Amino acid sequence: MTLQTVSGTAPSSWACYFINGDSDGMTPEEEAAADQFAEWLGGIPCSCDDAGFLWYHDARQFWPFGSDCQTYTALIQSQEVTK
Repeated sequence: MTLQTVSGTAPSSWACYFINGDSDGMTPEEEAAADQFAEWLGGIPCSCDDAGFLWYHDARQFWPFGSDCQTYTALIQSQEVTK
């Protein structure tokens, strides 16, 4: 098995939810959008870096508002195919 990283930008307000599992202060709609973004990304983000304010971020299809954003990175474990 190998690990690969995938990254995407989404609102900074989701960082605590992704990193600590704490959804306090999030609406049910915002939590659902964050879950959809994590599914789109392929895994739960495990780190984040400041990306600044972005009108068009990668989570826009789930949360269509400009926002101060983070670049979230998830580790994806994949099976290696041996011949």
